Amino acid sequence: MTRVVAIGLFMGIGHYGFMFYGIHIAGSLSSVAIAAQLTVPFSTLLAVLFLHERVGAPRVLAIVASFAGVVIIGFEPIDPQHIVALLYTAIASFAMAVATILMRQLKDVGVFNLQAWVALCSVVSMGLVTSLIEKPDLQVLLNTPLPEYWTAVYSAVGATIIGHGLLYYLLQRHSINSVAPFITLSTLFAIAFGIALLDDTLTVRIIIGGTLTLLGVTIVAVRNARENAPSGIRAPR
Repeated sequence: MTRVVAIGLFMGIGHYGFMFYGIHIAGSLSSVAIAAQLTVPFSTLLAVLFLHERVGAPRVLAIVASFAGVVIIGFEPIDPQHIVALLYTAIASFAMAVATILMRQLKDVGVFNLQAWVALCSVVSMGLVTSLIEKPDLQVLLNTPLPEYWTAVYSAVGATIIGHGLLYYLLQRHSINSVAPFITLSTLFAIAFGIALLDDTLTVRIIIGGTLTLLGVTIVAVRNARENAPSGIRAPR
């Protein structure tokens, strides 16, 4: 249970807290969406350090390319808080990577059982953090129109049930190597929606940095999947 609670805290406060705040202050959704892909190289580095796994030259170069791409994006003068948003996103990706390593060390814990505990830990921990930092007014929450909660509903139904459900469906019926490269499509969709709906500007620097990061992440994910590494993609039990 100690490890399960740790996973819940790393994902609840570490990942969701920093990720959503990074999105909140970001001047460009595209750059944050790209930086969020650093979970894969972070997981690989942690696996080398704590699980004593070995990586070859292709993955080393791919990891370097992933981080180099985010650094290139960081120098884009989009917004005064642009670098801070990227930093928060990188911290969120690192927290998710730590949770991934902890998950690898779990035994005899089903994925839906783990998801339930993660949800509980996230709600409790983030509820406490919200109460201390944001001090929400209960009356304001009660008077908030229901359409304002559509993002939470979409996150629960669209992203979690439909998105992850379809991903698990594909992983159970197709090889990991054929599915893994398509995971980065979520970033491309985020960039497209950012341009279409939020008037994001797709600069040459973001294109170059994003290409480096997504290419590096894809290479690492595919090679990890071949070796069943912690940062590879696995179907739930």
